[in-house]
Amino acid sequence: MSTPSPFDLTRSSKAVEELLTLCKRRGRVLVLMQDNPDPDALASAMALRDLLQAELGKPVVIAYGGVCGRAENRAMMDLLSIEAHRITHSKASRFATVLMVDTQPAAGNNLAMTDQLVDGVIDHHTKARKTAGASPAFQDIRAEYGATSTILYEYLLAAEHQPSDNLATALFYGIQSDTLDLGRETLPADVKAFQNLFDQADIRKLSRIRHAPLPADYFEMLHESLESCVVAGNTVISVIQNSRNPDIFAEIADLMLRLEGIRCSVCYGLYNETIHLSVRTVDARSNAAERVTRVVRGLGSGGGHRTLAGGQIPAGPAPENRLATVHARILQVFAPNQPPRPLFTGPARL
Repeated sequence: MSTPSPFDLTRSSKAVEELLTLCKRRGRVLVLMQDNPDPDALASAMALRDLLQAELGKPVVIAYGGVCGRAENRAMMDLLSIEAHRITHSKASRFATVLMVDTQPAAGNNLAMTDQLVDGVIDHHTKARKTAGASPAFQDIRAEYGATSTILYEYLLAAEHQPSDNLATALFYGIQSDTLDLGRETLPADVKAFQNLFDQADIRKLSRIRHAPLPADYFEMLHESLESCVVAGNTVISVIQNSRNPDIFAEIADLMLRLEGIRCSVCYGLYNETIHLSVRTVDARSNAAERVTRVVRGLGSGGGHRTLAGGQIPAGPAPENRLATVHARILQVFAPNQPPRPLFTGPARL
């Protein structure tokens, strides 16, 4: 007796058909990611580009609105030939069709603050509250999936499109990074896609991506975050006052979640007049996305998943005051009635 497929190919076949119909209109297609794209976004955008080019034979541009700063992500783009460009809102609006992957209009982490710019959305994050009334022509939002890369892999299967080695490697890494090696919030579809793609993934390139050289300022920001660390109950909170890389907050949040006795890690700080907030938890019951929404309420935007989430808050004319407000809210939401204490005490030891 054969094992049932974990993939929803009926749903994905319909989605591919609708997408191709949408993109047949004259003019160029833009695949837009979040401002600071992660491996899942990069892989998903690459898969969508390859699928549309193969099926329609028309040019597709991949773009983002901010900075791709994390060393691993830059190495991924270079080694897997993912050509992606920084773009402005005005330039994005000149494309005939705009498709968004791994993010949604008005999520706060991309150029599309309303649905007017966007014709289609493919994502695995919970539908943003501000976006609930938006109606792009095409929407495939599967919050139950561990990675958007899994959704795009299903699209390839449904279209009977064989991915290149580079694309298979990108999709594998997208699933691996967003699910922490299948350790958080996954479906059988994520597991099966991970297994299938592993056979084709270029392990040597993956190793070079995961161990990409790090610039000196990464360690400088890491040092600042460690010096600022406080522990409140089973939550660790760190801050980087002025970051030179918007991806560093998620990196530090991931790293500090490994601290013994910690169930929740929060890192926040200032980058380009915006306060960025990243949260990681070990327990889905803590609902990181809902808590981040409470922290940013009335100040900015945020969302994500039950075990990882993020937010963005305009710093305003007095960044120091806004940072203090964010810190107070983090303590109130993530560690109520838990007095914070420094992670490190006493003189530095060499």
